[in-house]
Amino acid sequence: MHGLVDQPLRHNRTVDFHLQTGAKFFYRDVVECIGYLLRQKTFSEDLVFKPIRKFNRQGGRVYTDMHTADWWWEMQVCF
Repeated sequence: MHGLVDQPLRHNRTVDFHLQTGAKFFYRDVVECIGYLLRQKTFSEDLVFKPIRKFNRQGGRVYTDMHTADWWWEMQVCF
């Protein structure tokens, strides 16, 4: 487990289907996974928590990602 310390636990269960019984599946808690991903230094430069407005050299608005669009600006006023 190289670099995977604090990785969310993997659970397993079995489920019965109409034509198959005892099918095994694996899963992790989604909240634990999100927390794990947010703690990774590898992603820290790519995480965006607030909207920004980008402009080109001519002063025109540039839309590159979801956080550069108007939707995020509109949503932050709602909350």
